[in-house]
Amino acid sequence: MVSIRIFTLGLIIVSLAALIPSSSSETDAVKLSLVGFMKKLVGPDFPTLNNNISGWDMATDPCRNQWHGVRCDTSGSIVGIFLSGFRFSGALDTELLCSVGSLFLLKLQNNTIRGPIPEEIVRCGNLAILDLSDNRFVGSIPNEMGSLTNLTTLDLSGNRLSGPIPETLGDLTSLLILDLQNNQLSGSIPESITRPTYRASGQPLRFFRAENNRLTGPIPEFKFELLAKFNVSNNDLSGPIPNGAAATGFFGADCFMGNPGLCGEPLPYSCQQPPVQSRVPSGSPGRTELGLLMMMVSSILGVSLVSFSFRFVY
Repeated sequence: MVSIRIFTLGLIIVSLAALIPSSSSETDAVKLSLVGFMKKLVGPDFPTLNNNISGWDMATDPCRNQWHGVRCDTSGSIVGIFLSGFRFSGALDTELLCSVGSLFLLKLQNNTIRGPIPEEIVRCGNLAILDLSDNRFVGSIPNEMGSLTNLTTLDLSGNRLSGPIPETLGDLTSLLILDLQNNQLSGSIPESITRPTYRASGQPLRFFRAENNRLTGPIPEFKFELLAKFNVSNNDLSGPIPNGAAATGFFGADCFMGNPGLCGEPLPYSCQQPPVQSRVPSGSPGRTELGLLMMMVSSILGVSLVSFSFRFVY
């Protein structure tokens, strides 16, 4: 585990190397859209919270004046927005946000953003990393999200999302990390996200978490030997646990507990015995691993490590 953390932290540095502050500027139209996006994101507390966030106004430039949480490349294009832990309580307006056509990284975790995830998220076609975790998003995961084919990381955990996991997520052929834990999702785990053809880029799905939902049906045949993290505990899944899960030796009973209808290894009873389980406490280990794995995806983005002094403020 220590080696994984060291490796992943190295990849974080590689990824951040692409987000070098630039002296170039964005257009007034993009600035106007971003100012509107921020006002809607912050919600009714905008005047108060905006005092803690530098920039984000028409009098300054997001790249040249280094707006808080904005990262630009050397050509002056916005490539990353990091706005975590600001208590934003508004809504996500992707129609305004996606006017930034160069955006490939969006992290809005640990706020209280409300409402649905807009279907218009598909307009952010260059997104590679999308983290909306630990907010108050409601409604279903948009089917249109399957059109964001550059996504390597999708974290929607810790919200109030309901409905099924879209089959269209199987179209995300570059996806490495998928975290859906701690929602109210129902229905089955779609086989589309486990097919060998799903790995068209040659990069294996490395992280799948969907514990603490309301999922039903059997566990599909994941490529368990390729997964670094897997957890589906505390759902209503049923049937035998796929042989590949136990064969790896990586995933213990805690990854499957809390599903009264599941049986077989690594659970302590066979499928010939009627399983009797109780739900295990939520918040099982693994969120730290996600934080460390989040940026390993930079290895497929073709980013080269450069030497520079980089001051990063969340």
